[in-house]
Amino acid sequence: MRIYISSDIEGVAGVVTGAHTSPEGFEYERAREWMTAEVAAACEAALAAGASEIIVSDSHGSGENLLLERLPDPVQVVRSWPRPLSMMQGLETGPFAAALLLGYHSGAHHNDGIMAHTITGQIMALKLNGMAASETVLSAAIAGHFGVPVALATGDDAYCAHARQVLAGVETAEVKWAHGSLAARTMKPSAACALIAEKTKVALAGLSALQPFVIDPPITVDVTLQGRLQAELLDYLPNVERTGATSVRHVAQDMVAASKFLKFITTYKPND
Repeated sequence: MRIYISSDIEGVAGVVTGAHTSPEGFEYERAREWMTAEVAAACEAALAAGASEIIVSDSHGSGENLLLERLPDPVQVVRSWPRPLSMMQGLETGPFAAALLLGYHSGAHHNDGIMAHTITGQIMALKLNGMAASETVLSAAIAGHFGVPVALATGDDAYCAHARQVLAGVETAEVKWAHGSLAARTMKPSAACALIAEKTKVALAGLSALQPFVIDPPITVDVTLQGRLQAELLDYLPNVERTGATSVRHVAQDMVAASKFLKFITTYKPND
């Protein structure tokens, strides 16, 4: 049994502000230790449940947050950017029995949740075939393209409620409770790791009841951006339609193509 993990940092226990999420910030080095510990806990639980190999995507910021030497030996890690499948790179090496989304957060269109956003601050709203899409929807749909169900999602309470709403049967681990965009009541990292290990075992034991989350192609990608210039320049492309002052539309043949488009528009800067 092979297991896939995508790991972000905003949903990790103890992480509450942007300072925790970037190398120059207060307590970042501690936050990456907390992130690594949560991933390690899930990996060890998956191995105990029968996993033979685990691929982990380091899916936050630089893509170089996880402390590799603290992960179990059967783990391989996808690092750095850009990559065509973004937060889900490595799924193309399947088959995988399940995907786990660790340390995730609410989307840009949500009112609640710690540091809610979608991909980057450039994106104000994202829809896939008319459905408001968070990073969880995007990641689950990419997993679904490869026939892989999402078995576990971890993060704050608002995020976990969102995951349960869009992913039927998903197990969740609430490791903190949001009091606003930048404040939360949080578990200690050790308690969060114990909960994630327990929930990983429960999730993997229930795989037979899960179905992949699939968005039928073609995929209409509607993006509202922060600035007008980016929308204006994207409209120069023959496969992009400008739908508003700061919004564009692209029709992708499948979720892999949709992921490539989103990675392009969030990596390319008009002033480069």
